[in-house]
Amino acid sequence: MNIVKKIEEGKSSIDELENLLEEKNPIVLYHAMTHIGKESIHTEEIIKKLSGLSLKREPQDKLLGHYKVGDLAIATMIKLGEKESEISGFKILDDFEKKMVFRLFEEVEW
Repeated sequence: MNIVKKIEEGKSSIDELENLLEEKNPIVLYHAMTHIGKESIHTEEIIKKLSGLSLKREPQDKLLGHYKVGDLAIATMIKLGEKESEISGFKILDDFEKKMVFRLFEEVEW
């Protein structure tokens, strides 16, 4: 079964979703993170991996349009109830980048 379809149908286990956060494919990452946010799947391992992903801000970390993998990781952590001030990737953003994260947060269909 296609990974993205499996995620969308809610057939991925929490362990599988945790492992998918190590994927290099931005489409798989997008679907894994949005599903985690939508279903409010909050585990220590997921938060740890999202925290690592929140620092991915380089050109090769492009996700959709102007957004980077780090932007969606931060938005997902906020959706899961993490405090912005405690998200390592959020603290290093300038005001424009922070606005972009909030715009992405609003655009995602949680």
